[in-house]
Amino acid sequence: MLKFDLARNAFRYIIRKYKIKEIYIPYYLCDVIRHTAFEENCKPVFYHIDDHFMPEAKFPPESYILYPNYFGICDNNVDKLLKIYPKLIIDNAHAFYAKPSGFASFNSERKFRNVKDGAYLFFKNESVEIIPNKQRREVFDKYSKQYQTSNLLKIELRKDSIPFCYPFLASSIKEADSLVKELTAKGLTIYRYWNALPPSFNEYKFYSRLVPVPLG
Repeated sequence: MLKFDLARNAFRYIIRKYKIKEIYIPYYLCDVIRHTAFEENCKPVFYHIDDHFMPEAKFPPESYILYPNYFGICDNNVDKLLKIYPKLIIDNAHAFYAKPSGFASFNSERKFRNVKDGAYLFFKNESVEIIPNKQRREVFDKYSKQYQTSNLLKIELRKDSIPFCYPFLASSIKEADSLVKELTAKGLTIYRYWNALPPSFNEYKFYSRLVPVPLG
């Protein structure tokens, strides 16, 4: 295990260590990741995701692929992809409590706890014991019951998954904005992910209509 100040620098280390010249990166992701690849002279090849956050493309088997564990709810997707791609790199920035997996994986403690830094990088076959925050899962389950009929996102979690937030996919931008206003009035801080995407992209629905409800 290696420790870094920021998750992007853990990603930077992986590129340098393995001299990666090309890597598949999703369109729906924080811009700092693609900027990091460019800075390291690594060509990002962008791919789309479907309504379940799974890659729409089939990749060459030996490709380097970055896959984000979106909102900490994609452990099942990670398990599926690991069976196909030996050089899968897991971005667990939203899944601090997820066990290390894949060719390499990195997570970010500062997104879950009040710490300044705290990015951790794990390589294949490394293990670490991180005590799960069961309270976060309990809050997630509470929101699941509250919003299950209106959330267009169908979420299937593993029993041991500890999400980053409760992602609510609204039926319209108006509904999403209304929910943000309601939650903000209750004292919650709502972030929208990530930068603008073209309306023609499938991911546009996540950018424009997904409300990440904080768990703590």
